[in-house]
Amino acid sequence: MTLSPVARVLLPILILALGIIGFLILRATAPESPPMEVGERIWRVNTESVSPSTMAPSLSLYGHVTTPRTANLRAAVEADVLETPVQEGRRVAAGDVLVRLDHREIDFLVIQRESDVADIGAQISAEQLRNVRDREALKHDEALLDLAERSVTRARDLLERDAGSQSALDDARRTYEQQALAVNTRRLALEDFDARIRQLEARARRAEAQLEDARLDLARTSVTAPFSGRIARLSVSPGDRVRVGDPLITLYDAEALEVRARIPARYLPVVRAALDSGERLPARGEIDGESVRLELTRLAGEAPATGAGVEGLFRLTAGGEHAALGRFMTVHLKLPDERDVVALPFEALYGTDRVYRLEDGRMRAISVVRRGEWIDEKGRERVLVYSPEIRDGDRLVTTRLPNALDGLRISTDAD
Repeated sequence: MTLSPVARVLLPILILALGIIGFLILRATAPESPPMEVGERIWRVNTESVSPSTMAPSLSLYGHVTTPRTANLRAAVEADVLETPVQEGRRVAAGDVLVRLDHREIDFLVIQRESDVADIGAQISAEQLRNVRDREALKHDEALLDLAERSVTRARDLLERDAGSQSALDDARRTYEQQALAVNTRRLALEDFDARIRQLEARARRAEAQLEDARLDLARTSVTAPFSGRIARLSVSPGDRVRVGDPLITLYDAEALEVRARIPARYLPVVRAALDSGERLPARGEIDGESVRLELTRLAGEAPATGAGVEGLFRLTAGGEHAALGRFMTVHLKLPDERDVVALPFEALYGTDRVYRLEDGRMRAISVVRRGEWIDEKGRERVLVYSPEIRDGDRLVTTRLPNALDGLRISTDAD
């Protein structure tokens, strides 16, 4: 059957109208469901019951091994390295030979200096002997001068009596003048004796000093340990040519090891007060599985250019004898006792100054002051906090919540 054009247009409209009417009838006759109630979410957390008490907090620091006694031994002479009997990392005793240098050049210099001293000593002896001879010769010269003077007087008397000649008088005068000049020269030599001796003695002292300096250089060709310690660095090997000032070896005192660790600024007043009062501040650390006992002895006199705080210097009291210089170490410093503090897991601390207390099923924020760390009897590291708002028996939240805020609804396993 063929539909008319009008029927082909009206049929789809009729079908659509019937569908809409059916949907409306079904919606009107459907049963009504009660509206859903959205309840407040409850977060499950862990809590701990706390009781403020007196505890000794500890402070975790990061330091490195150092020592105030480090000797950087350098060459005092120019010479070739003959032998290096020691090795890096080895322990040595005071006086042990560390480096031997070729001493032949210094031997030649010592011989020259000894010759200079002997030469000047011989000159002094000759000068003293010459002085003795000059004193004896002066007596003869003075006697000859008297004879020459009498000869002049006699020649003058003969000339006045016309028994002599003028030439004889002139010869007598010439002899007298020559002898007088000889006497003056001899006297000047005797008067100048002390000055010449002082000059020679000064030269002798200078030569002896140069000889001692050469002998000292000779002794320096054998480089020895100034104290018992451990070799940190060996800078030369046999066959090297070293000049004055070249580094040879670095040695540090293994019995004077210290650990330098920076103490944060907020703990400095407590630490400084304890040190000023003479209180001992023990600490502990660990190197290669070996327990190390330390004690804070003093604070550094200069603060680092970057970062807050001041470095503390810890003396090793037990263990750590084999610690290498510059080795890093975690130091747990025991601080003086703190009153009315509680120990909590680190998860309980939000930021640096806030914890939450369980009150009527909700979280209530409490501002706290961090006093340090503490290790319980099970070896767990905890944080010590103080707040006058924390009371005996309070239950503090120990679960880290990403959306923690004051008034948040919570529950515990005990609820």
